[in-house]
Parts: sequence; C-alpha cells; structure tokens
Amino acid sequence: MTERRKFLRFETALNAICDMVSQNCKASYKVRNISKEGALLIVDKKLREGTEIKLSMDVPGDNVPIFASCEVAWQKGDKNRNLYETGVKFKSIDGPDRGRLLEYIYLQWLKLLDKK
Repeated sequence: MTERRKFLRFETALNAICDMVSQNCKASYKVRNISKEGALLIVDKKLREGTEIKLSMDVPGDNVPIFASCEVAWQKGDKNRNLYETGVKFKSIDGPDRGRLLEYIYLQWLKLLDKK
C-alpha cells in the first residue's frame, strides 16, 4: 500500500468539540492522531466525504482551545459498534492557532525521538 500523506502523523489523545455544521450537531470526540494538515477523529456518526466540521481541540498545558475549520476526507468504521475512524483535512486555522498546533506537533515529534 502506498503512503499518500505528505506529513507525519503523531499519536495523541486530544479532546475535541466537533460542530458538524450541515447536521446541526455538536459533540465531544477524541483526536487519535494529528499532523500539520489533518487529524484522525473517532466519532459515533456516519459522515459523508466533504462534510464541514468546526473543530475545537484542547491541547495539554494550554488553557485556550485551538480552533480549526475542517472537511471530512474519509471515514471507515464498524457500524455494529457505531464507531468510525474519520480523517479530516484542516481547511483553515488562524495564524496564532496554527502556530500553537505546530508547536504541539513539534513537541510530540521530540518525544518520539527521545524514545528511539
């Protein structure tokens, strides 16, 4: 299988509030991994590719959430368990939030290097 990602993804366990705009639904989910361009969410709803999500992520050690506008890129899951791995692509993040997100990703990368 060919790897299509441009950027490394780092395992994480961030809490996030997802506002699924078209479904008029807001819920709390987990971010399982994250990169410069996207994230993997675990959700309990079937979502179509292209669904717009407004994401508010809680970063450990930071009192202010990071806000991002995202789009569902893909989804796969277990309908029997009603859990879906959902890949989202970041569409827009304001400058300061992008800087805080990249700093968090950089710190995760350093932790990964320390383990080797």
